[in-house]
Amino acid sequence: MKKIIQIWCIVLAFFLVGCEEKIDSNIVSSGTKNTQEQLDAMQNVDKNSYKEVADVFLETQTISTKDNKPYFLVFAANGCIYCDKLKELIRSNNEIKKILQDRFSPYYINLSYSKTHTIDFLEKPQETAQFAQIYNIKPTPTLVFLTPKGKILFIYPGYMPKERFMATLEFLQNPSLESKEQKEISQELQAIFESKNI
Repeated sequence: MKKIIQIWCIVLAFFLVGCEEKIDSNIVSSGTKNTQEQLDAMQNVDKNSYKEVADVFLETQTISTKDNKPYFLVFAANGCIYCDKLKELIRSNNEIKKILQDRFSPYYINLSYSKTHTIDFLEKPQETAQFAQIYNIKPTPTLVFLTPKGKILFIYPGYMPKERFMATLEFLQNPSLESKEQKEISQELQAIFESKNI
């Protein structure tokens, strides 16, 4: 019986000593504070989805035109085979890269992530899904070409093969298109596609 009491005393002593240990506040998070670095990381989580063409596309948190260039917006999603094909086409073709970098304000908007976008030609910031709704985005990729003031020039749902993509980029960088309606531009582009058999 004495041994049992001694064992209980030893166990009790361990518990009492253990309870005096202080909690290290550096290793326990209250879950309420985010550093600016963490907030930035949450806003830029989409960048990894287009890292292979990040040298071409601009950061999407603020969408604005550079030097009054037309916009080229790619609405894409994770797991989209044709989005990956489009990225590969852009990544592997220096001529396309140069045209996009020099003559457009290009943005890759991944619909798989929610992000707040400040857009020059819209009155208030838009979440990714709201921004996509403006252009009635359904399939991915969808290519949206806009004037520097945000007027729709041309919307192309789906993947665009290289020859058609090049012809479209060449045609849509013309500033005189700003005065034309979207339907007229689409008809002119369709005529170009047919004449070049692309």
